[in-house]
Amino acid sequence: MFPIYLFEDNVEQRNSYREIINKTIMINEFAMELRTVTDDQKAILTSLDQKNGLSFLDMEIGENKQAGLELATQVRTRLPLAKIVFITTHDELSFVTLERRIAPLDYILKDQSPDLIEQRIVKDINVVQDELKTADDQREDVFNYKLGARYFSFALDDVILLSTCKLRPGNVQLQALHKTAEFPGNLNALEEKYPSLFRCDKSSLVNLHHIQSYDSRNKELLLDAGIRCKVSFRKSRELNKILKDQL
Repeated sequence: MFPIYLFEDNVEQRNSYREIINKTIMINEFAMELRTVTDDQKAILTSLDQKNGLSFLDMEIGENKQAGLELATQVRTRLPLAKIVFITTHDELSFVTLERRIAPLDYILKDQSPDLIEQRIVKDINVVQDELKTADDQREDVFNYKLGARYFSFALDDVILLSTCKLRPGNVQLQALHKTAEFPGNLNALEEKYPSLFRCDKSSLVNLHHIQSYDSRNKELLLDAGIRCKVSFRKSRELNKILKDQL
């Protein structure tokens, strides 16, 4: 789960931002979690993910008008790719973020209406989600598909079989470890995007890592989870050679 952090000392505002963030994650089914909600710098720093994260930081905590700025500097030092959003009343400190090379994703002023603040928070979460989606698309070890307005990603190694849906042309049936799904797509595009998957016939792509056995006489694969898949005559020679080379 991609971590989100919230640093705010005003209880009412903290609860409002918490609700907005959690609602956005839940409605869109993003692979994100609001990991830490606090007014304590140490609590944020000790819970930081080792790779990345999105932090919503109040600039002023108690009497310290630059508490959020100080925290952002430490976050940026530890996580160069982290996303940082300031939510503050101090618009004059925006120039200081440039001087310290914090490069925030956004700078939200609290003197705006609650609706505008919510819109900015939601927009920032969506921007980060889009960047995560783009990064996943470029990774060869991640399988992605879209269902409606939602994107799903998981390890390509978990894919067992992709097949065309006979009852619903234009849809693909996914069978993976602990997961089944159906989504709009076509095998030609998927074969090009994921060249490690093997095209058994015109209607099936398989992950050869999940082969249990191959009956070359009947041209049938037995895959993990008891899934069976036919192999065309043309593809059977290619498959035989691949399996022979793997021995």
